[in-house]
Amino acid sequence: MGSIYQQEHKSLQESIRRFSEKHITPFVSSWEEAHGFPSALLEKLGEQGFLGILVEEGLGGCGGDYIMAGAWCEEFGKIPSVGLTTAVNMHSLVITPALAQHGSVEAKNIWLTKALKGQAIGAYAFTEPGAGSDLAMIRTKAVKDGDYFIINGAKTFITNGARANFVLLLTRTDANRGYGGFTTFVVDTSLAGFKVTKTLSKMGWHCSDTAELAFNDVKVHKSMIIGTLNDGWYIAMKSLEWERLMLALTALGGARACLEKTISYVNDRIVFGRPVASYDNTREKLAVFWSKLKSTEALCHRCLKLLNANKNCRKEVSLAKLFVCELAIDIADSCLQMHGGYGYTTEFIVERWLRDLRLLTIGGGTSEVMAMAAARAM
Repeated sequence: MGSIYQQEHKSLQESIRRFSEKHITPFVSSWEEAHGFPSALLEKLGEQGFLGILVEEGLGGCGGDYIMAGAWCEEFGKIPSVGLTTAVNMHSLVITPALAQHGSVEAKNIWLTKALKGQAIGAYAFTEPGAGSDLAMIRTKAVKDGDYFIINGAKTFITNGARANFVLLLTRTDANRGYGGFTTFVVDTSLAGFKVTKTLSKMGWHCSDTAELAFNDVKVHKSMIIGTLNDGWYIAMKSLEWERLMLALTALGGARACLEKTISYVNDRIVFGRPVASYDNTREKLAVFWSKLKSTEALCHRCLKLLNANKNCRKEVSLAKLFVCELAIDIADSCLQMHGGYGYTTEFIVERWLRDLRLLTIGGGTSEVMAMAAARAM
């Protein structure tokens, strides 16, 4: 079977490589030390049209599909800063498309063009202190008040939360309607009552700002509803399915980059008069990991085809995220071991890969939740 990626996808990946070599890779380590990348990077990405892959051309995007977005994720995921790549991808591949597809004319007029140009940064606020993978426990409420809604609640673990200009906020609007009682709003972070209560200090993802947010009597006009009143749960679930596959593809790209760098290292590193790569145990590990990566690649690409055809693929996406994200940790851990003592130093990027890839088994739904979702579907 040939590659799922055709020439147009490969051309995009080559453009990403050239852009990254000039504007990202040389600066990543300093951004990691500073615990943040400059928001101006998003404007540079916007100038190249990279922030509108899943937005139709008539709205200023590229009109790409999920396969095009998958090609982006795998290549962009090779950048050794999962915090940075996820921050960009959440804005450009999850939040902006949701705004373009489901936002009102008023909301799109205010935010869409700016988002595509990287002049306004978005965040998606699902998770709460008492509602992580179990989103049905969300307590943030929006109460109707004439043409407005008054929102009260709190969110946590929000990527881009500290720097966001607008937030897609999932709220409960009707406690008596179960899953049919949730609504998503576009919330301008300059509104009275919005507050970033904390920027979280993390083991990895140092380039990404991950925040806790508070909403105290935030007044939002009804025109800022995403979709229609009380259908926020279904829109969120559709976004979440793609988000999970996006994270799996990011893990795939990162694990591949980590393994490729390690192969170069063990070919050059001499131990007991021989390259580390010449020892049987090293060769076997590398071969097994490479075969597993190719297997997970095939699974991810099948998910892309199913999602692109608008078919139900919750089981496949859940399995893909479970398998590839767990595998990425195993690969990074073994790659660090193959570097010996140097692997435990920040001189070599392999330790960053281990810290950064570790979160992908948690974010977007833990491995345990993915296993449960797949089991239910089976």
